[in-house]
Amino acid sequence: ALSPTGARAVFEARGDILTVPAEKGDVRNLTATSGVAERDPAWSPDGRWVAYFSDQSGEYALHLSEQSGRGEVRKIALTTPPSFYYGPTWSPDSRKIAFYDKRMMLWYVAIDKGAPVRVDESLAGGAATIAPAWSPDSQWITYAKMLKSWMRAVFVYSVDQARAFQ
Repeated sequence: ALSPTGARAVFEARGDILTVPAEKGDVRNLTATSGVAERDPAWSPDGRWVAYFSDQSGEYALHLSEQSGRGEVRKIALTTPPSFYYGPTWSPDSRKIAFYDKRMMLWYVAIDKGAPVRVDESLAGGAATIAPAWSPDSQWITYAKMLKSWMRAVFVYSVDQARAFQ
């Protein structure tokens, strides 16, 4: 993933999260962990944070690291029961992250609150089906999901109303 300015890119490699300059400079290893799997990095739109999933505690959690590699890593516990998570997607205001799990449940977490909120669930379909996208004002999440009829439908979820609309 590219940084918002395009000056750096973030990668996962061999269980670590690295940022690499577009032209000249040093590679930054944000995690440098042994025996820990960190994956799915996503750069915040404001350029301050890199979010990724880490199994450092024994179960996957959402970690937020300053893009500089300095400072404390913020760790957000995820759902119970634990799962395997995919696709951290930042809201445009850099205050929320949507993601989904192996059970095809869609979630979001407000960074200041740190507690995951269940948005919806799809019967089946994989990443292309439930992958979230945020509205420009960061108040709505749009996604598609598989219905009981095995047809797909597009939904929007209002963060303010905590409700989904087909």
